[in-house]
Amino acid sequence: MPDWSFFVTVLIGLFSLINPLGALTVYLTLTQDYTEDQKLQTLKKTCIYIFLICIVSYYIGVYILNFFGISIPALRLAGGLVIFRSGWQLLNVTHKKELRNSIREDSNQREDISFSPLAMPLLAGPGSMSFLITLFSNRSEQWSFAIMQDGFAILAVLIVVIALYFIFKYAPRLIKYTGQSGILALSKIMGFIVIGIGVQMIINSLVLFSKSL
Repeated sequence: MPDWSFFVTVLIGLFSLINPLGALTVYLTLTQDYTEDQKLQTLKKTCIYIFLICIVSYYIGVYILNFFGISIPALRLAGGLVIFRSGWQLLNVTHKKELRNSIREDSNQREDISFSPLAMPLLAGPGSMSFLITLFSNRSEQWSFAIMQDGFAILAVLIVVIALYFIFKYAPRLIKYTGQSGILALSKIMGFIVIGIGVQMIINSLVLFSKSL
């Protein structure tokens, strides 16, 4: 039977890590001088780039790490620390803010901001990439289950990207109805989830390390 708990875990975890709600104000600031057609074109390209970054991270990330001699427990520990830090920033309403000045300066020098800085590092950053790499490393050794997990992971990425597209497309309306306080409240809830993901990755890495001794 399909492991829907795995799908839900990936979906919630990835959405919380990419956190489109936390990036709304940055996106609106960067595109404030754009026409509606330019905003839509930039948004479409950003979503495509995020999807590709996530898929490449999921399927190829482990092999890149192996090439550089980085073990999976080391990745889990490093990724867990990065994810924990992101969650802590969300709870303290500092997530994405520390990138704003550098992102704004970088965007002023670019004609196309869809890949950088929007897709990476603002949305598909180190946290989501390490999360996906860890998921791939934990795939079932049984071929049929591994294929099912791959399908769930790709579906989760696709749903998150589609949700991001509509959130950004209707960002002004969303902020109008929820207000900044509503966005902040949702971001803090996501921050709590992200911290939990980070702590679990750190615990798993320490358990694997202790077994290898």
